[in-house]
Amino acid sequence: MIRLRPLFLPFFLCCLLALRSSAQPLSRQPVVVLPVNVDQLSLRGSLAYLRDSSGTKTITDVCRLVNEGAFQLITTPIPNFGVVSGTKSASPIWLRFRLQNPAGQPQQWLTELDFWCFDELQFFVVDAQNNVLSTSRVVGWKTPAYQRIRHHRHFWFPFTVPAKQGVTAYLRILKYRGMQVAPVELVRESAYESVVQKSYFMWGGVLFSLVFVSAMSLIFFLTTLDNIYSKYIFCLLGLVGFFVINDGFLNQFAFEAQFWMPRQNVYFLFPLVLFYSQLTFVRAFLSLRHTPSYRWHTAGTVVLWSGVLCLIALTAEWFTPLTPTMELVMVRLFTALYWLPLPIIVAYIIVNIIRRYRVPEAWLYLVAISPFYALNLGLVFSNFGLLPTYEPVANYAYYAPAALFEVLVLMVGLAYRYKIDRDQTERLMKESTNQQQRMYEAEVQTLALKNSLLIEKGRIARDLHDNVGAHLAFVVTNLSHISDQAEKKPITDGPQLGSQLRNIVVHTREAVKLLRETIWAIHQESFTVEEFAERLDQYINRYVHETNGLHVDVQVTGSPDYRLSSAQVLNLFRIVQESLNNVIKHAQATQAIVHLFVQSDGRINLRIHDNGQGFSWTNEAVSEQHYGLRNMETRAQELGGTFRVFSENGTIVEVEV
Repeated sequence: MIRLRPLFLPFFLCCLLALRSSAQPLSRQPVVVLPVNVDQLSLRGSLAYLRDSSGTKTITDVCRLVNEGAFQLITTPIPNFGVVSGTKSASPIWLRFRLQNPAGQPQQWLTELDFWCFDELQFFVVDAQNNVLSTSRVVGWKTPAYQRIRHHRHFWFPFTVPAKQGVTAYLRILKYRGMQVAPVELVRESAYESVVQKSYFMWGGVLFSLVFVSAMSLIFFLTTLDNIYSKYIFCLLGLVGFFVINDGFLNQFAFEAQFWMPRQNVYFLFPLVLFYSQLTFVRAFLSLRHTPSYRWHTAGTVVLWSGVLCLIALTAEWFTPLTPTMELVMVRLFTALYWLPLPIIVAYIIVNIIRRYRVPEAWLYLVAISPFYALNLGLVFSNFGLLPTYEPVANYAYYAPAALFEVLVLMVGLAYRYKIDRDQTERLMKESTNQQQRMYEAEVQTLALKNSLLIEKGRIARDLHDNVGAHLAFVVTNLSHISDQAEKKPITDGPQLGSQLRNIVVHTREAVKLLRETIWAIHQESFTVEEFAERLDQYINRYVHETNGLHVDVQVTGSPDYRLSSAQVLNLFRIVQESLNNVIKHAQATQAIVHLFVQSDGRINLRIHDNGQGFSWTNEAVSEQHYGLRNMETRAQELGGTFRVFSENGTIVEVEV
């Protein structure tokens, strides 16, 4: 604060200079020469004004005061006489401009006041001798459009300038409340229809665009049920109301609606809705609710509730007449709360950028609202004399492209937000789908594991029943027979009994061998082809080479590192075992070759070829004596392959998986 104190005095002096620069004493007021081939004419730099503090001066009094230097030249582009806070401080203002017709024939022109809300307006034309040539009737915002001099939302005053003569025009304006901006322009009488049609065409396009975007936003809201679109519609309707009010469309097309609220307060309602709807939208678009900066969200809520106080200030005269003092208090209260949403909106933008919550959206929103709010703030500063009143801030035709720019950019922002939300939703749905897929796959794997366990149990049960069980049944039967013989008579036939016991021992060993083989096959989840080949060699060397002089050669080709499952190993091993047993029992062969070929893609070919008696088998004709072949075929089918037996220089048993 100490460092800023030296700047206060220069700032104060600049403000005073700005206030004084808007008006200068009238030394010689310029004369506007009416052209012949131009339809619209600006009065910039040619206007002078007189403030009638008494409120009783007539046109005769005003003409007399010109010579006394009472009029002051207006140097700002657009006349702006500040803000009137109430009827007590309101006083008439006289505008004066001089016209010269150089043509040889009279020229008919219109004076347009491009502002709708003056309480009293009257237009006078006097000649060089201050004789009044024409006087209009008094009109104002309470005068219906069809009763005005021209049926239009603005005020039009026709006048005629005689050939080769000059005239002076006076416009008396009076306003009881609000800003006193008086954009005055001259329009040739013959160009009136063209100018009006262009204006309606332009504003029709603007309002249609806003309504169209509102309708599209409503469709998005009904489709997505996202509240941000309803708040955006609120903003768009606020913009529509802002233009309908400020360019006089309500005054022209809904005249009675102006009196729904006391005085002209209905005209303050729609701009109020605009600013508060913008705050409602920004609280959703740049939400700070669930962030460490949530206090700004709370502040925004408080400001929104302060809008209720604004409504009370606008409707207080419904309930009780206001004294001048009370009226001034209400006006000051409304003015303070009217602009309160703006700093909160700015705070939302700054916090989002600094804290990096929604940086792209914050910059986008800042770019979107900057032109429209710059014009509004420029008009506020102009009303208080801090800035000259330039054409863009006083003419609402400039506000229209700024509003459309805001709407366009925010539509892009909403589309960007919708894309982000859609991408996030799709990502969540994809993650959910992937998670469900993983759960489904896990369940399938679990079921497959359970199924494989059940199948494996069935295989084990079948192996134990068909092999170990058969041998043990033989052992039990023979032991029972021996025990029965021992109980009935003394043991007399020792050699025969010894032979039976040795046979029992053989079958018992065979059962133990089969049990060990089964346990070996199911002990591990998988085996390499090389490990399986070693196990086959061990089995053949131990149990086959010792029988009847049969020589068996094991050949393994393909991919020795390929891993076979325990089910594959057990089934292949049983097929080899059963085949060799058949060779020993039936083929009368001296040599057999076990060839196993395993490819890297998992395809398996197993061939057992002996040089014994040839034998062919088809499963169309299965007899009881081919039970072992049927078991081998079943095992091949469990592996997902085919099984066949055919004669070629002996017998070949082949399994193709």
